[in-house]
Amino acid sequence: LEMVRKLDPLLIVAGSEKGVILTTKLSHDLGLLGNPIENLDAMTLKNEMHNRLKEYGIRYIRGKVVDSIEDAIEYYDSENLNEIVIKPTYSAGSASVRICTDKEEMIESLKQMLTDSTNYYGDKENKFLIQERINGEEYIVNTVSCEGKHRVTLIWKYSKVKTSDGAIVYDSSETVNELRIGEAEMVEYAYQVADAIGIQYGPV
Repeated sequence: LEMVRKLDPLLIVAGSEKGVILTTKLSHDLGLLGNPIENLDAMTLKNEMHNRLKEYGIRYIRGKVVDSIEDAIEYYDSENLNEIVIKPTYSAGSASVRICTDKEEMIESLKQMLTDSTNYYGDKENKFLIQERINGEEYIVNTVSCEGKHRVTLIWKYSKVKTSDGAIVYDSSETVNELRIGEAEMVEYAYQVADAIGIQYGPV
């Protein structure tokens, strides 16, 4: 440990989404450069990410974590929702994500998911985030940060298709090599998100 401290400043970089928790804890415990450990939930849990965006006054997606069909129905009705997305609170990609066009489809999906569903990492899930569905073109904005300054490394635009059971699979993707006005605004939004969830170092 003393030898590690003498080598400051060091940076531990997560090699995948699964490594974010360990990376943050190691950086904190060893006193190395890293992201604030108090922001760990906002960096890893989808519901907490959106709660943080709301707190910072930037666009977010309405949602609620539920562990029963009754809770989901109550939220669906109270928010006057139509199409919704169901997803694990901690996961990646489109693993165990469902798009539902109405309340009945949400109920049927949750019946199956609450009984037998795992996240991207193979962990059993018993709580899910219900969110309003935002329609439109979808992008991935990859960034890297140093001392809280963010830079774009790559942007992907992709399309997904819905399977017969409501699951989502990636259909195609392409890189974005020129920024139009809307895409430039999207990059600025990505920087705002990184600030809101406390990213100081590393890739997002």
